This record gives sequence, structure tokens and C-alpha cells, in this order.
Amino acid sequence: MINILRKLQRRRIPYAVKTVLTSSDRVFDFLEVAEDCFLVVTMQALIEVESGQVKSRFGWDEVSHVRWDSEAGTLRIAFHEGEDMILSPVEAPKHNFMDIIREALSEAQVFITPLELPSGQRVSAQILRDDNRNLRLQPPISSFENLGDQQYLRSVVAEWEQKLGIVIDVED
Repeated sequence: MINILRKLQRRRIPYAVKTVLTSSDRVFDFLEVAEDCFLVVTMQALIEVESGQVKSRFGWDEVSHVRWDSEAGTLRIAFHEGEDMILSPVEAPKHNFMDIIREALSEAQVFITPLELPSGQRVSAQILRDDNRNLRLQPPISSFENLGDQQYLRSVVAEWEQKLGIVIDVED
């Protein structure tokens, strides 16, 4: 960990990135995606900065995973909901860039367990922590059409809340 921090201290954050981030956005690493366009990894989010402005910001609880395809030269950002984002960076991400992303995603994931729903469908239920330390269920209960599945998930969440002494947002 100390080696990663030393390496990061040597890299200078581009001015276009510094000017749009707030004091609470602690930058761990960045990747130049195109001229004057950067993908910035902070403690709270993955931020796309273009032409000195925040183009998009994704909390770690929104991101499912990030994969680097060295053959295609693409970085795929998959989200729990919505379409994937595919970027072709100027250069390949450094090893510690991907390690930092994996660590951030791991920190957002509080709990994961496989469940078999009454309909027979299998799902990996996750409790994710957002920027404000609130907990939410992924996938959302409303994403299931079967009312029996929804009712079952509500009972499972209630059990988790009682056993763990937490409150999980199940609103969609």
C-alpha cells in the first residue's frame, strides 16, 4: 500500500482534472482516455472529466465491474443498471489503476449472497454502500416481475436488517 501511495505522489494530476474536483474528492489515480479527457478514480466515485468539466460521475455502488481488454485496447465499465461504457484510452492503465478500482468496488460491497427465489430464478443479492454510507439492495426489488419473488426479497431484507442491526433502502 505504501508503494502505491508513493507512486501516486509522483504523478501530477492534470490541471483540467484539479479544477473540477472538490476538496472531498481524494484522487487515487487517473487515466488519460483521450486528449483533454480523463477517467479519475476517487475515494467516492469514478469520474469522467472532459475539457475541464465533469462529464459523468459514477458512485462505486453504481459500478458492477471494470475490465481491461489488452488485445482490443478497451476499458469496459459495467454498471448494475444501464449500458456498459467502453473507452479506448490513450495508453493502457497501469496495474495499480485496476487494483485501486477493484479495492473501491470491494469497499462499496457490504454483503453478497446467492438466493433462489420462489419462481426458481437464482440471483446474487448484494447490499451496497453509497457515498453517503446508506445501504441499498441490488438488484432492486422492483426489477422482479413476480410478486412472490418481491415479497420473498422483502422478507429476506427484513431478516438481514434485524440480524445485522442495519437499515437497507429497498426503494427503487
